[in-house]
Amino acid sequence: MVKIGVIGLGPIGSMHVDNLIAGKIPGAKLECICEQRPVTDAKYAGIKVYRDVDDMLKNADIDAAIVSTPSFTHFPLGKKVLESGRHVLVEKPVALCTADAEELAKAAESAGKLCAVMLNQRTTPLYARIRELVRGGGLGKINRVSWVMSNWYRPDIYFTSSPWRGTWKGEAGGALINQSIHNIDIIAWVFGLPESLRAWCKYGKYHNIEVEDEVSCVMQFGGDMSATFITSTGEHPGENRFVIAGDKGFAVASGGRLNLTRFKEGSLSEYTANTKYVFGCPETEESVEEFDGIGPQHVGVVSNFVAAIEGREPLDYSCREGELSLQLANAMLLSSWKNADVSLPIDGAEYKRALDEKIASSVLRENPKTDFIVDFKKSFR
Repeated sequence: MVKIGVIGLGPIGSMHVDNLIAGKIPGAKLECICEQRPVTDAKYAGIKVYRDVDDMLKNADIDAAIVSTPSFTHFPLGKKVLESGRHVLVEKPVALCTADAEELAKAAESAGKLCAVMLNQRTTPLYARIRELVRGGGLGKINRVSWVMSNWYRPDIYFTSSPWRGTWKGEAGGALINQSIHNIDIIAWVFGLPESLRAWCKYGKYHNIEVEDEVSCVMQFGGDMSATFITSTGEHPGENRFVIAGDKGFAVASGGRLNLTRFKEGSLSEYTANTKYVFGCPETEESVEEFDGIGPQHVGVVSNFVAAIEGREPLDYSCREGELSLQLANAMLLSSWKNADVSLPIDGAEYKRALDEKIASSVLRENPKTDFIVDFKKSFR
């Protein structure tokens, strides 16, 4: 039985605690919680609550910890857990910059412990199917990809209810680091990292915040494949439309469905080169794939983490995997700051210097609003 401590009892930490209490994670037991604020809810009765992380790591009988605190604490807390001789699962993003993510990965290797990242969108059956089609050659050579993910709408109260949200000091980014980190992780998971990209970020376009709330990006991959990615936290209802144009098929994911168009003659490029019809189009077969739910999500990631600790499964959501989306997010911000194309992988030291300049002039929000209502289920897209 893997004994787990949960650090942070905000909306996501509370969800992890509830899942552990309910027995949804095979082979795991909730041993303790670490939360700075008073914990009075009756459902936590009988669970040891620490107010200080160092106290918990010194005295708690745990094998692993889940870090579910604000983004800027993920790296230092994750490293602290590893150095205490425990395994750790860190909420996304794994760190604020690739240099810190690399340091965390090395800390895990040095300690001989597992470091996992909450890449829960990878458990979504729709995205797993897209990866299967692309990696398995079902769509042939991929020519173009387009993903418009603009239904991450957030009202002002989302930011003003916290001192750190929407600031460089607290999040080191906005839509890219907080919301769309899930989507760019799927891009990296399915296609790998691009060779270069150019991004345009709008900072505080829709909200009174320091960081980006709208992004448009063009990526260039090997094999002459290009991709565009657009995201926003200021549009409503927005859209979530993922398009993949391949030589053997055309796929559109939207509304939780996958619409597939396959070319009966096999190859669009061959038809293009050989048809005698001036206005001809290849014959196609259409199909629609429906998916039952969104998969295990957070429960699936934590379950894999526990199984990997026990040696029952390989770790599917390692810190190294978490670096991929961070590499993309950092590259988009760096491109915007430099107003130029950037090559990947980026220079982690250069990015960290630029980010540190932003953080140095950043101001945490004073007197955050307290009259807010949290319905965490509405945060998922």
